Amino acid sequence: MYILGIETSCDDTCAAVLKDDRILSNVISGQTDLHQQWGGVVPDIAKRAHQERIDPVVKLALRRAKVTINQIDLIAATRGPGLGIALAVGLNYAKDLAKKYKKPIVAVNHVEGHLLSVFLKNSRGNPQFTPVFPVLGLTVSGGHTKIVLLENIGDYHVVGETLDDAAGEALDKSAKLLGLGYPGGPVIEQVAKGGDIHFLKLPSPLPEKVNFNLSFSGLKTSFYYQIKDWTVDKKMKHLSDLAASFQNSVFDHLERKFSLIIDEYKPLSLLASGGVLANTLLRARLRQLARRKHLPLYLPYSKKLNTDNATMIALAGYHQFNQSGPSDVNNIDISPRFEL
Repeated sequence: MYILGIETSCDDTCAAVLKDDRILSNVISGQTDLHQQWGGVVPDIAKRAHQERIDPVVKLALRRAKVTINQIDLIAATRGPGLGIALAVGLNYAKDLAKKYKKPIVAVNHVEGHLLSVFLKNSRGNPQFTPVFPVLGLTVSGGHTKIVLLENIGDYHVVGETLDDAAGEALDKSAKLLGLGYPGGPVIEQVAKGGDIHFLKLPSPLPEKVNFNLSFSGLKTSFYYQIKDWTVDKKMKHLSDLAASFQNSVFDHLERKFSLIIDEYKPLSLLASGGVLANTLLRARLRQLARRKHLPLYLPYSKKLNTDNATMIALAGYHQFNQSGPSDVNNIDISPRFEL
């Protein structure tokens, strides 16, 4: 089956073609340069950029996959969660294609796409692995932080999630406080190298006795109040230590909650995905945790598959179609707060 995936949930215009679970093409048109001066994603700017780019991005994905729209068996597009006016561009474009070419369509949950990204294969069918269910999945990005028990593909139970900021959002905000620009996560990772992780004493959010949820707004607030009266020179002198302290606190919180839930639910495999998982230190910490728990840990085979992309949407759509058939093209709409 050839699947065309379309993803516009935030500020990346994405299209991809899969042959079953194998990636034939993956096109991402980012908008970082458009939003940097504002310190974050501006909805109207994102919408206009999606409108300008969606058609050429889809055509490029088809061309790189060496297939025509007539050969496509299924169209999968993100329904949510995400930025409403951005989601609408991709979903409406997908619906128009489905109607014009009489193709079945499925509307996909963006978070499910991140979870299933570890199952993606390259065009040669690698890597070849079969995680043993139940699987405990951690997905961490700028907009989402969830810990999900996968009984099987399509059977999900959210067992922990952030009650406020997502982990990636917290890293972005800390970078803004340090004057490092947007997006902040990758910059924080670079600046933090060699820094003292104990330079600042930051709180440990939501103790174990509370629940399995996560919270990052308190970390951000504590960080702000500890450095708000610092001069620019003082911040620059201790920049590496500040970045390392904050990043370490975020990762400690993620690892601690993930570990507790592993002990509680006793999964047979682990997976981790989402944009923040491009961070080398976080990947290493989760691998160490998996070794301590004597469990296999699966990550997307390429770091490029951690960030928003349409291959994961196509794969989630492929499984959704096989399990429950197509969506009704006339009765699907965006859902900015679409729950898993």
